[in-house]
Amino acid sequence: MGQGLSIANNLLANNVQLNLNRNQESLQNVVTQLSSGLRINTAADDPSGLAISTNLQTQVDAFNQASSNVQNANNAAQVALGALTTTTNILQRIRNLAVEAASDINSNNDRTNLQTEVSQLLLEVNRIAQNTNFNGQALLDGSHSGFQPQQAAYVNVTANAALASNGNIATVNGVNYGFLAASVSANATGNFATTIGSASAYAATAGGTYATVDGTIELQVINTGVSIAVQETFINSATGAISVDSTLFAAQSVSADFENVSITIGSFATADVGTTSFIKISQNVAALTNPNNPAFNFQSGADEGDVIQLGIQATNTQTLRISNVNVAVSSSNSPSLGAEDAIGQIDQALQTLLNQQAQIGAVVVRLNIDKDNDNVAATNLQAAESNIRDLNVGQATTEFTKLQILVQVGTSVLAQSNANAQSVLGLFR
Repeated sequence: MGQGLSIANNLLANNVQLNLNRNQESLQNVVTQLSSGLRINTAADDPSGLAISTNLQTQVDAFNQASSNVQNANNAAQVALGALTTTTNILQRIRNLAVEAASDINSNNDRTNLQTEVSQLLLEVNRIAQNTNFNGQALLDGSHSGFQPQQAAYVNVTANAALASNGNIATVNGVNYGFLAASVSANATGNFATTIGSASAYAATAGGTYATVDGTIELQVINTGVSIAVQETFINSATGAISVDSTLFAAQSVSADFENVSITIGSFATADVGTTSFIKISQNVAALTNPNNPAFNFQSGADEGDVIQLGIQATNTQTLRISNVNVAVSSSNSPSLGAEDAIGQIDQALQTLLNQQAQIGAVVVRLNIDKDNDNVAATNLQAAESNIRDLNVGQATTEFTKLQILVQVGTSVLAQSNANAQSVLGLFR
């Protein structure tokens, strides 16, 4: 049975209004999507999709920031490397001055003048170490040194001399008597690295009273007027104090007076008078944990603890162990000993700087790899997030057009439905 005419309830108009409201809501949602470019604008659009895409976007943002962190770290590293390069150039200049001062053709006044420049250059090394910073963070003053490993003491024959009577470098019972310093070792226990020529061995100590200072031992064949002997002289790099051994050593004898270094003297003769050998002693440096000077931590990834650590030790003259380099120090029997020792000290300092630059450079390489990984991860995660949240514009445009037509038609039909109820008035005519 069909529905009769009614003026209390316009059921036809109500049905039209219901559909019109639904279409208008859908149209409003599509308009919001088109204007934002997103399929999901609120949790009501897709609850699980919103949660997943938000987590993905969080990771994307974190990887992008980590990439920016790495770039800042690279910039800081370039500042540090530039300063270390300048310091290296300064040390090379000091070494040149030491080589110049080592020539006995120079007078004491000449060496004093050379030391004047050396002293100023050492001050510049300290200034660079103290003032080099990035964004207010000091780089080379040791405030971010972190853990620094132990440096074992060692002894190294830096300049030996072939003896005239044994120029064929003969070896007897494993001992080389072809050189003035036939063999060198440390005569206690521990980790004293000994280098003789191209050979290397581990002999004795790195702690206690042994190898506690940097210094140079000079062996020189002299004519005493009574005999030919070897005189041993030691210079303390830190104090510049020169000690001359009261004992004159005969051929094939053993000296062990300075810093517990045992030296076997070769077989020398009158023809060897003036022959000189130099032996460099490097002190032990204990490992440093530096709890109050932690290393730099660079957040190079998106997650907690995803960091790369870099400790940069101080590069001042004290840490480089060159604060008391003095090319003017001399003694009556060895006027250039201070300059010779300075050459060895600068060589050690240069090696320290080169190791520091290599360490920073290696960390920069690692950071750049992390940066590439961050960028790749951010790109891929952004694509995944886009697949979930972004709007299919073509599909949404088609839906928008359809809904526009439905709303327009619904509005027209609603007007007709409202007018339809007026037909009841015809019954009263």
